[in-house]
Amino acid sequence: MSGGRGSRTRVGASRAVAAERAVPPRAASRTPLMEQYARVKRDHPDAFLFFRLGDFYEMFFEDAVQGAALLGLTLTSRNRQDPDPIPMCGIPWHQRDAYVARLLRLGHKVAICDQLEDAAQAKGLVQRGVTEVLTPGSVTGDAFLDPAANNFLAALWPAAGGVGVCLADASTGEVKLAQPPWEDAAALLSRLRVAEWVLPLPEEIPDGAAAPLEAALRGLPGARSPLPAARFDNPGLPLARFGEDARPLLEALPLAAAAAAAALDYLDRVQGGAALQLTRLERWDEDDTLRYDAATARHLELFQPQPGGEPRHTLWHQVNLTVLALGGRRLRGWLERPLAEPEAIARRLDTVASWAANAVARGLLRDALRGLPDLERLAARVACAKATPRDLGGLRDALARLPAVAETLEGLDESAIGGARAALAGSPALEALLRRALTDDPPPVSHEGGIIRPGYDARRDRLDDLAHSGKRWIAELESTERARTGIPSLKVGYNRVFGYYLEVTRPHLDKVPEDYERRQTLTTAERFVTPGLKAKESEVLSAEEKLRACEHELFVALREQAAGHVAAIQRAADALGTLDAHGALAEAAARFGWVRPEVDGSDRLEIEAGRHPVVERLLPRGEFVPNGVDLDGGRRQILLVTGPNMGGKSTYLRQVALIVLLAQAGSFVPAERARIGRVDRLFTRVGAADRLGAGHSTFMVEMRETADILRSATPRSLVLLDEVGRGTSTYDGLALAWAVTEHLHESGGPRPRTIFATHYHELTQLAERLPRLANVHVTVKEWGEQVVFLHRIAEGAADRSYGIHVAQLAGLPARLIARAREVLAELESERTAEHLAAGGAAAVPAAAPELPLFAGPHPLETELRGLDPERLTPLEALQRLAEWKRRWGGG
Repeated sequence: MSGGRGSRTRVGASRAVAAERAVPPRAASRTPLMEQYARVKRDHPDAFLFFRLGDFYEMFFEDAVQGAALLGLTLTSRNRQDPDPIPMCGIPWHQRDAYVARLLRLGHKVAICDQLEDAAQAKGLVQRGVTEVLTPGSVTGDAFLDPAANNFLAALWPAAGGVGVCLADASTGEVKLAQPPWEDAAALLSRLRVAEWVLPLPEEIPDGAAAPLEAALRGLPGARSPLPAARFDNPGLPLARFGEDARPLLEALPLAAAAAAAALDYLDRVQGGAALQLTRLERWDEDDTLRYDAATARHLELFQPQPGGEPRHTLWHQVNLTVLALGGRRLRGWLERPLAEPEAIARRLDTVASWAANAVARGLLRDALRGLPDLERLAARVACAKATPRDLGGLRDALARLPAVAETLEGLDESAIGGARAALAGSPALEALLRRALTDDPPPVSHEGGIIRPGYDARRDRLDDLAHSGKRWIAELESTERARTGIPSLKVGYNRVFGYYLEVTRPHLDKVPEDYERRQTLTTAERFVTPGLKAKESEVLSAEEKLRACEHELFVALREQAAGHVAAIQRAADALGTLDAHGALAEAAARFGWVRPEVDGSDRLEIEAGRHPVVERLLPRGEFVPNGVDLDGGRRQILLVTGPNMGGKSTYLRQVALIVLLAQAGSFVPAERARIGRVDRLFTRVGAADRLGAGHSTFMVEMRETADILRSATPRSLVLLDEVGRGTSTYDGLALAWAVTEHLHESGGPRPRTIFATHYHELTQLAERLPRLANVHVTVKEWGEQVVFLHRIAEGAADRSYGIHVAQLAGLPARLIARAREVLAELESERTAEHLAAGGAAAVPAAAPELPLFAGPHPLETELRGLDPERLTPLEALQRLAEWKRRWGGG
């Protein structure tokens, strides 16, 4: 693999950030503590350094300035008296994860520098070192992750003809490889949920690849971590990690294999050891999926609401009825990548139908799943040695519950459970080991003791007896010394500075024996030690320290043993996630009254009484008006939808798209009947949005999205267009909408099934010229100047848009509405804007002639053809000319 020099792109931005956050050579930074900080910071220039000082994690210098701004912390300074004080801010140690999670969500890295020895035992400066480096794409802890979504790190290796992609989820162990050409790369990358991008250094990007790489990444969220090109040039690393079975895939996708090498190298370095959890390798193949781009997901509000919206406005909020987090991730994956092959869709629908028909079994399953931990992420943390004692306790309890889950599957057809019964066998040997070894409620950390159950290890039990016998001796010392000294108020206490002590109040100081050694003087008492107390204290503390070390060693050994069972745990997790996702779709079908769709290889799209799966849930029961659709690539390819604002055109388009997406994801759908000829790509151009940060206006965004549709659509695609052309002048917009419609229809064009909603009523004339285009409209009921929107789709074209009626309903002033009606009447009689500005009192130049876009003569041509010059008097001729000039010629 050769690397050439490429132009500098945004992928090098993190280097600038690292330079900004380097430690400046301040005089105040020359103290031993600040020199220690500077040494650690030099090794992690691109990360926020959380530096442990006592009970706080502190940030200094530029980290403190930026951290205070990002996290809402108070910015203070160290050595305030110094001419150049050091900026500083801090957080309590127990709140660390919450603040780290906020920085990770903002796309930053965090290095955790902990104290490596007890401050009370340290001689001089406490030893410190980085114990963790947390980056957005490498974290495995639940505190930093969305439970119902993957957390992908994406490594990219670009070349002149395309890009290698490796998606790695360190929290689940999934690895996916793809190698799209550049024309498909942007669409693929925009669909991914990526937390962090691993890229080659800008100056080492191969020739001809820098520009398309930057174009494909433009505007995409996620932190960027540039690496030397040499990290990509290590073909032995993926092969060694994934084994010989992966060789054919790695050799078939050499660019993706290079990306995988960099991803593994990066995660190994960041996690401080081999990322052994990354074992589930597969090819990311989109040929058998229904593809849609980020714009479509945004328009349909699949997972994120529109700005100003709420989570309940999304499809995900309504259909995610899963019980487990790993079931939610499985269901989300099905919605992100719906199937495209009718046979695979039918198999998933068969399973959902089985669960939907068996409410009792479904209820038992969902009850059995409740409260189970995330086995998939637990297995990943075990594999990479990140699991805590509490994690192993959760794993033990989950394994113990698997037989109860398997019992709920008894009597069900194997096709409905897909081998889950065998996978749920789990690992009884591991469960027994963990139950024998761990306490009932293991702690979250492994260095504080309280992990191992008595009776598991003889050495641990001896140390525990020694520590507790010493404590019993100390506890009994108080009564013994009271009797010996005759001091009734004498008591035994402990603090971290002086250890164990005997406290005597001042009125009894004259009774203190000679073997008492004074250690501390208080206002009302004095504290003493004795040689026997010091010896026993040393014995107890030594035993406790040895006990904690012993339990930590035993825990690490248990974790290593558990790592040998990861494959079985992952199989059980996979079965649980699949069962939960199927059960959730069945629950939605039963709860919402959805029906099983028929998905086949035809080019039909027939939906009877379809409903919007989100809007229906937000309205009172029974208020949503259902509508059908009938599309056929051979005879009824394009539906042109006209009708009033507020009539429901956009909702209609979205509901058709969502029904198709749900059906191909394997879900039942909100309709009375649905037959869907498989869709390979789903495109929507619905709603208005700008991207000012990228320099794109609303109209530019609309045109770019429309261009993507025209370039990528096939006869198998479904295209939904709403108000294309509205962002510019009327004639420009109408001309573009007209041309787009013709292009989608013509035999040499893509000819996808299309629904086009528009207010350009002139487009309805296309039905006379385009045989596969049909007009439908949204119906209204008029009473005088009032209208009622019926939200019903009917055949034929609408005769008007009722925009003024909508404005009236919105509360515009009555005087303004009356003036609008006057202007509308003038415009419809072809009078000009200049004439209207004067209230109709002056004759003004007419507007430019209409574009010759439609069949039919100009009105002047019609009048000339009907004129008989032989019967006109000279005065009548002059009057006609004056009238024509006023209407069409100006002056």
